[in-house]
Amino acid sequence: MKDPSLEGEVLETLKWIAYQKWDESKRELPDFQCPHCDSDKCSLPYDTEIGKCPRCSGEVFVTDMLGFHLEMADDSAPDSVAMSYMSIHETLLLFTGIRYFWQGRRETLGDCLFIKDGPLSIRAQYSKLVEPIRRFLTLARDSGVPVCLLGQEKTGAFAEHLDLIADDAPIRSYFVPSHNYIREEVQHRPVASADYGKDTNYGAKVFVRLNERHRFVLNIPTGSYIRDPHDSDLIRGPDIFATLPTILSARYENALLPVELAHSVASLSTYPSAKVLSMFAEAARRKP
Repeated sequence: MKDPSLEGEVLETLKWIAYQKWDESKRELPDFQCPHCDSDKCSLPYDTEIGKCPRCSGEVFVTDMLGFHLEMADDSAPDSVAMSYMSIHETLLLFTGIRYFWQGRRETLGDCLFIKDGPLSIRAQYSKLVEPIRRFLTLARDSGVPVCLLGQEKTGAFAEHLDLIADDAPIRSYFVPSHNYIREEVQHRPVASADYGKDTNYGAKVFVRLNERHRFVLNIPTGSYIRDPHDSDLIRGPDIFATLPTILSARYENALLPVELAHSVASLSTYPSAKVLSMFAEAARRKP
């Protein structure tokens, strides 16, 4: 988490989310399982990085609350650990930019669209970050500084379902599926099963068909979890839909230019650095 090129900003973002540092409550870290013993009552005081397990006195870190150790054995680690780390790191990088402007110059957020290459969701034990993220997005919206954020899914069940229905959809149209639609038509599971995405998603699914070459599965936040979201629940939905035609890739079908450019440079896990974020913020401050 302490990538030298990012000057510790990713770790600061983890603490910002986990401790919900955007408010004044100064709450301690939610309970998590100790990596040394079976205790599930580990915690840390507000804004600390290192502490002791109250049961075994083993040293614990703020990153332990994520639960990477739950995927690993004493002498091995499955490939899923690397995938989980990459997913968490990308999410924290995304919110590093959001945090940067929230703490520096909030009005700049109104001019920014943050795009994640992938769904706005966090799976398994790592989903403990989802509720704090929802709370922040709700607070930002209610305080008059709504964050313009979207994720794009290019593979998986939702992308495959869009391929089936997109040709019958009108040009420049979108569809926000309900819980029942997702369970019946996309996942083919019983409708009576648990609410889709209740514990893992911080963005609602949206099917979009802009033209013959561009169709998208987007994720757009609603703040608090909504089982059957409507278009009016999507945070800055109209702004996002109005911006999409201006950022389409001309080289690839179903591609967005910012994501294409990011892929052409390097992995977002190592580039840009915190200094690039600082330069971007400083340039925004100098605008009249």
